Amino acid sequence: MNKEDCLTGLTLYKGNSSEAVVLAGYVRAGFLVSLPFGGGAAYDLIVDTGARLVRVQVKTGKLEDGCVVYNSRRHRGSKYDTFSRYREDEVDFFAVWCPENEQLFAVPAAHSLNVEGRLRLAETRNCQAKKIRWAREFSWEGHIQELRAERTRQRNELTADAECYKSSASYFQRQ
Repeated sequence: MNKEDCLTGLTLYKGNSSEAVVLAGYVRAGFLVSLPFGGGAAYDLIVDTGARLVRVQVKTGKLEDGCVVYNSRRHRGSKYDTFSRYREDEVDFFAVWCPENEQLFAVPAAHSLNVEGRLRLAETRNCQAKKIRWAREFSWEGHIQELRAERTRQRNELTADAECYKSSASYFQRQ
């Protein structure tokens, strides 16, 4: 990306568009979503799964050589035009929206703490099999299913705890 794109707001437009798509995806899936105030956070969205709060950094991907490629560094647009890596304790997931194929992906932060993230869509030309991050392993649908499963487990644990408490209370009332 060239400096003119940053100055004309193209980068801001792409980022806002991607955030809107990801936010809508979480809301459609039934989750509450909050936005951090002031723009100083390392994440773009906070997703309340009912079991925990998930910090999500949104990235815009592009198709390149059979992969969805995204920048997994933060850009601080200033006169110094600096980039820095995210730390593992700052973000839980990178949500990657690829407008070229209209697909969403969710990548755990531990997988994306390099300079660039790559999710492979097509087979490699050299038959490489090791150290490939297949896009299908980071599908949006799988991510949503995992978050829903966490919520269900949490609710089941709370229900079991409540039943245990009720039976304990009735036991002591009979004594």
